[in-house]
Amino acid sequence: MSRRLIRGGIAVAALALAALVAAAWDAPYLYAELSARGHEAPLAPAPQRVEGRWFDDYFVIETIDAQTFAIGEPRADQGNYSYLIVGAERAILFDAGTGKRDIVPLVRSLTALPVTVVPSHLHFDHVGALGRLDHTALIEVGDLRARAADGSLQLGRYEFMGLWDGLPAPRFRVDTWWRAGQALDLGGRSVTVLHTPGHTPTSLSLYDADHRQLFCGDFMYPGHLYAFLPGASRGAYLDTAERLLARVDPHTTLLTAHMADDPTVVAAPRLGVGDLRALAAALHAINLGTASATGFYPRLYPINTAMQFATGFPWNVR
Repeated sequence: MSRRLIRGGIAVAALALAALVAAAWDAPYLYAELSARGHEAPLAPAPQRVEGRWFDDYFVIETIDAQTFAIGEPRADQGNYSYLIVGAERAILFDAGTGKRDIVPLVRSLTALPVTVVPSHLHFDHVGALGRLDHTALIEVGDLRARAADGSLQLGRYEFMGLWDGLPAPRFRVDTWWRAGQALDLGGRSVTVLHTPGHTPTSLSLYDADHRQLFCGDFMYPGHLYAFLPGASRGAYLDTAERLLARVDPHTTLLTAHMADDPTVVAAPRLGVGDLRALAAALHAINLGTASATGFYPRLYPINTAMQFATGFPWNVR
């Protein structure tokens, strides 16, 4: 074999290796692009068994207690749930729906109080009604507030992740900024803003200590926890889990954002502090190298019977 052919083969091999390294390094972004449908998924048929009552033929309203309502979208492919948290003077809509149907008339049917809508995070399936109620709030972390210097925020491609449904990243007004640790008085009811990164760097949760309720969005829910997309961090997941365990009452109910796949009865997805402990234990086992996984990307680690942790390579989801 000539030296020229040898040099050519080495060059090709080097290029292939460089491409493989780049793909592995940027796996969250590559996965996002390659798995994108590029069009909105059709609505699923209405399920036969639901907890709560239908609002039109799309939303399901479930009463958690006299001041708390779960708003489900069982016909959306994400199986989303948002929560209306009501006080005597004002209310919070935690998560803003997918936007496949207008959630605002439903909210107005439940309360005439001023409503602040806040997303648990900025993915496409949680921001549908931002800018469409009395106030829109975000947590003041990272560079979000600096980016919204003119009073509105333009979401980025991988912050919004709308490429999965072929949706353009939106711009919306932001009326108020909440600090991590801030207590919000709704009138006879108080909730605390918690910064809970892991799924995304700007994720937030709301904790109602009196009602022993934690509204935690996509941080935890029955099913595969996504920790392999752009912005996800396994280290942040563990830190958040440990902070929550140190803070919340052990009898707290975790009201989460997505129902399990193929549930027997469609209902607000609830988890408990025992599930949070199981998540922390699984993350420690992953760090120690004692946990077994299936799949290549994402890697799936069992947590318990309710959840699996779906993560990427150690170097891109640190």
